Amino acid sequence: MSSAETAAREAIGDSHRETLAAAVDAGRTVARAWPDGAVSDADAIAGPLERVLRERELPADLLAMLGTGAAAVDASTRGSPVPAPPYLAVTSRGPVCRATLSDGRRLVVEPVSSRGSDRGGRTAFRSLPVVRSSARG
Repeated sequence: MSSAETAAREAIGDSHRETLAAAVDAGRTVARAWPDGAVSDADAIAGPLERVLRERELPADLLAMLGTGAAAVDASTRGSPVPAPPYLAVTSRGPVCRATLSDGRRLVVEPVSSRGSDRGGRTAFRSLPVVRSSARG
């Protein structure tokens, strides 16, 4: 993991722990509705998850992670992220927040629950910020 990714990850984890927990809880709520615990159709997951996230008014809080991640790498986001693609997409794996940074890099944050807990007994999270150059090569 790059130093930029580490900085973004730590800043997001410190500032948005409640949002991360709420996003994971929304996923668990959707998963409990499945009769046998297994669903192979991604749309059967993403649609209900997006509904629950919106009912709980989480899209703006999720997008706030982009500003925190950008600030942690001494950048800002280009434009004003809105709770719709391409800035916020809800997939079968959960919400994905994306933005182009002022320096041209991309920031992608996908809150994912990790197993176990931290030393304080709280649920531990892996928020996976990816900060990369937009140039391919």
